[in-house]
Amino acid sequence: MKGNVKSTNERNREYEIDAYFNKVYSETFAAVSRFVVSKSRSVLDSEDIVQNIYTRFFRRIVKKGYEDIENAEAFLINIAKFECRDYFGFLKKHSKTSSFGDFSEEQMVAVEAHMSNSAQQLEDVLCNEMLARQIFDDITKSDPTVGKIFYLHYVADMKLDEIAKELDLNLSTVKTKLYRTLERQKKKFNI
Repeated sequence: MKGNVKSTNERNREYEIDAYFNKVYSETFAAVSRFVVSKSRSVLDSEDIVQNIYTRFFRRIVKKGYEDIENAEAFLINIAKFECRDYFGFLKKHSKTSSFGDFSEEQMVAVEAHMSNSAQQLEDVLCNEMLARQIFDDITKSDPTVGKIFYLHYVADMKLDEIAKELDLNLSTVKTKLYRTLERQKKKFNI
């Protein structure tokens, strides 16, 4: 019985690691997501990569601690570079593609929540999970660049000029792609 009980030190360490991870996650998610989305072929790819990055980071701090990490964001971007290389190498070898149909219910709820916070006119529609999936599938399949723009704007909360710089596009191109797609989605889905 005594061997199953965690010591106070072990519980404190677990609490400290969890607190550190949560703090770093909230402070770095937008920057890490921006980096990954700008490097990936599609938003769908980036979701998997970002999850892998934070999983790898958590395992590292559990195993070796975090005291030696001076800049968590830089540390995570380095992990992101390796994850992107590994992920796209794997995809190239296996030529697999993913779609929103591959998303778990939890992932779709998160995507819907981000969209409803950022686009008030879509708030009522996004409560309907099936329609939200159709809209996102339509956006990302029509043009991978548009998928990146939507992700960076509505999920990573980037301004359009920041997106243009990140994706190496003209600001007018980003605006046109975003607004035309919004109008197309409104008409297509009677929003």
